[in-house]
Amino acid sequence: MKKYYLFSIILALGFILGACGSSDSQDNSKDNSDSTEQTSEQDSEATSGNADSSEGSSEENGNSDIEVDSDLSSGIDTVIASVDALDSSLKDSAAVNTLNEKGKNLEEDWDSIEKKVEEQFPDQYEKIEKSLYPLINEAKKDEPDAEKMKELVEPTIDSLNELKQSISSEG
Repeated sequence: MKKYYLFSIILALGFILGACGSSDSQDNSKDNSDSTEQTSEQDSEATSGNADSSEGSSEENGNSDIEVDSDLSSGIDTVIASVDALDSSLKDSAAVNTLNEKGKNLEEDWDSIEKKVEEQFPDQYEKIEKSLYPLINEAKKDEPDAEKMKELVEPTIDSLNELKQSISSEG
């Protein structure tokens, strides 16, 4: 009987503590739910004594492909938005500091998805980098050449949109 009460108390505390963390951003709660699902799948496999995990791994791979595609697609959207922001700054004749900052943000956004793009779409990765890195490097200079940057914006956005379309057609 004491075990039943102890289990009930632990379960209630788990719910209470779980609710305390629910005010965090949706990204954190999504990550937590994903890890909870993986943990419960692993626990159920261990409990059932099922040594063959090929069924679970194929389901996980199917879900992770969809998740990777959506993560990559949203990452590309972020990079496109950064390029657009840099382009607007160029059109508004923004200060050098603003261009430097936009270039730094663009580089950080690209770095967050670069490895995935390189692994999954090597041809398009090379095409993107031919215009993206010169654009980033120019934006980071002490005296960026606005005309050169304007020439690089369009091919960069075109190649990013092409990559995004490839991801959409693949998924």
